[in-house]
Amino acid sequence: MWLFDVLQTCWQGISEWSVSFLKWAGVNWEIVVTVSVSSFVLTIVGCVVMITYLPSNYFLGSHKERRIINPFARFFVSIIKNIVGFLLIVVGALMSVPGVPGQGLLTILAGLIISDFPGKKRLARRIIRIRTVYLAANKIRLFFKRQPLELEET
Repeated sequence: MWLFDVLQTCWQGISEWSVSFLKWAGVNWEIVVTVSVSSFVLTIVGCVVMITYLPSNYFLGSHKERRIINPFARFFVSIIKNIVGFLLIVVGALMSVPGVPGQGLLTILAGLIISDFPGKKRLARRIIRIRTVYLAANKIRLFFKRQPLELEET
């Protein structure tokens, strides 16, 4: 029964928070609209830039990533990359919901490419193998006169 009590307490906290947030959003709708539009535009621009500058052999097994030699810089860059990657994955998941504008799978792919976690390459390869994602990414690369992404034959 303790688990039920914990879940009920969490649900009450989330409900109270969401009601107060909706009240705040109703009063400050300009801020909500500004943040929504700017995050939408920045996500699209960021995904386009990242897909454009991604090496064409990134999804091949032979691609080697460059490493930062300084351990302090490597740690700082890793923290920033993982925070940005996590945010992109969350925003991409939200954009994947029907009715929400944006390219959800491309944004999730961008978040996966940025972040560091076990199995990241395998998951990124599965997403890029989705025909619409692959075609969209290569259409962006073609527009900026980049070589198409290479995939391993399965």
